[in-house]
Amino acid sequence: MDSSEKHHGRISVISDEKYGAHFNKGLELDVLEDQVVTSGARAAEDLDQVVTDGGWGFRHVFGLMSFSALTVSYMNRNNINIAIVAMVASNTSDVTDETDVCPLRSSSNESSSDTSTGEFDWDETTQGMILGCFFYGYTVGNLFGGFASQYFGGRAMLGVSILSAALLSLLSPVCARTSTALFVGLRIVSGFFQGPLYPAIFTLMASWIPPKDRASFSSIVFVGNHMGTVISMSLGGVMSGSDFMGGWPSVFYVFGVVALLWTVAWFVLIRDQPEKHPWISSKELRYIKSNSPTVKPSKALKVPWKDIATSMPFLCLVIYAFGDGIGFFTILTEIPTYLSKIQHFDLASNGVLSALPYVCVLIVSPLFGAIADKISEKKWLSIKTTRKLFTGVGLYSSCICLIAMCFVDCNATLAVVLLCLAVSINGAKYSGANVGEQDIAPNFAGVLKGMVDTMGSFTGNVTPLVVEAITTGNQTLSAWRIIFGISAVTYFIGGSAYLLFGTDKVQPWNEPKRK
Repeated sequence: MDSSEKHHGRISVISDEKYGAHFNKGLELDVLEDQVVTSGARAAEDLDQVVTDGGWGFRHVFGLMSFSALTVSYMNRNNINIAIVAMVASNTSDVTDETDVCPLRSSSNESSSDTSTGEFDWDETTQGMILGCFFYGYTVGNLFGGFASQYFGGRAMLGVSILSAALLSLLSPVCARTSTALFVGLRIVSGFFQGPLYPAIFTLMASWIPPKDRASFSSIVFVGNHMGTVISMSLGGVMSGSDFMGGWPSVFYVFGVVALLWTVAWFVLIRDQPEKHPWISSKELRYIKSNSPTVKPSKALKVPWKDIATSMPFLCLVIYAFGDGIGFFTILTEIPTYLSKIQHFDLASNGVLSALPYVCVLIVSPLFGAIADKISEKKWLSIKTTRKLFTGVGLYSSCICLIAMCFVDCNATLAVVLLCLAVSINGAKYSGANVGEQDIAPNFAGVLKGMVDTMGSFTGNVTPLVVEAITTGNQTLSAWRIIFGISAVTYFIGGSAYLLFGTDKVQPWNEPKRK
C-alpha cells in the first residue's frame, strides 16, 4: 500500500518519504514523553516511600537522647530515696504495735535491718521532709519550664536542667554534712531546675515526632525515668552499702559526673527543630513534615489562657496527672522504706528489689507502644479509643495490684511480684494519656505539659508527708494498708477522668493569633 496508517498507541506509522523526517522526530518525542511518564511514576513511588518509610534518622537520635535525659535526671533525683537508708541512724522505736509487724528475715539480723549506724539522726518527720522537698521546687519548675520551653526552646531548657542537676548532685554530700537546712534547700533548688525536663521534651517532640509515631516513641522515651530508677536503686544500694568513696556519698558523685558528660552530648547532637539540624537528611525532613498535619511554628504564639482553663480535654489531663502521681510517687519514694521497715530486707537487697519493678516496665512499656502502633496502623481502633484503652489498662491494673498489696501481710515474695505488676503494667499509660498534651495542642505542648506536671509533681510533695503522718511511730502492716489503699483510689480516679473526657482531637485554640 502506498500510503497507510497503522496505529500503535499514540504513534502513527506513515510510509510516505515526505513525512519520514517528521515521523522520526515524532517517534523521538513520543519515546521521550514515555520516559518522562515512567520517571514520574517512579518519582511518585519514591515519594510514597519517603512519606511512609522515614528510616533511621536524627528523630531517633532525639528519642534516644530524650530517653537518656530522663535516665540521668532520675538517677540524680532518686539517689536520695535509697541513700537515705544508709545515711540515717534508725532503731526499732518506730513500732508501736509489736503484734502488727513482720518477723525479721532469716537472712538478716536486727543490726542490718532495723538498726543502722548512719551518720544523721533524722526522725521520720525530717526524713519525710527531705524526701518530699525536691518536689516543692519541681512543682514551680514545671510551670516555669513550660513557659520557658515555649519561648527559649526545649533544647536549651533541657540541657540547662540536666547540667544543674549534675552540679547540685556533686554538692549534695558536703551540704548534707554542713546543715540539714542547707541540704533541704539544695534539694528544693535541684527540683526547680529539673522541673523543665518534661515540658522541654514535649516541646521538642511536637516538632520532631509525627502523631502516628508518638505512641511507640513515648513508650520508649518515657521509660527513661524507670531506667534511671533502676540504676539509682540497684547501683545506689550497692554503693551506699560499700566503702567506695565513703559509701552513700558515692551515689551523688558518680551520678553527677554521668549527668555532666550527658550534657555535652546533648548540645552537640540536638536542635530545636528538624529544619535547623545541620546533619538531617532531606528524606527524613520530608518524612517528618509530610506526616505532621499540624506543623509547630518556629515563633512563639500567644498562649490562649482562657481557652485552656475552660477546656475539658485539658482539665481531664490535670485530674489524670493527680491520680497517677499519687500512686507513682508512693511506689517510687516510699517502697525502699517499706521493704526495709516492713519486710526487713538489708540495704543491698533493698536496692535490687526496689529497682526490680522498673526493670519490668522497661521491658513491658515498649511492647505496649508497639501494640498501640500496630492497632493504629491496621486501623483496628481509632487513635482516641487506643489512647483510652491503654490508659485504662495502665491505671486500673495498678489500682488492682495496690488493693492486693493490702492483703500480702508478711509474704515478701508476693509483695515484690505485685509491685512489679503495678509498675510494669502502668507503663501502658505512655501509649495513652501521657501524650495527651501533644494530641490536643501541639503548638502549646510544652506549656500544657508544664501545667499538667505541676499538678503531678505536687503529689510528690504530698505523698511523703501523708506517709510520714501515717507511719510515724507506727511502721506496721495496718499503716501501710492505708497507704496502698489511698494510692489505689487515686489511680482509679485518674484513669476514669481520661476515659470519660480524654480526646485526641486538636483543639480550636491550638491556632491563636501570633504575638
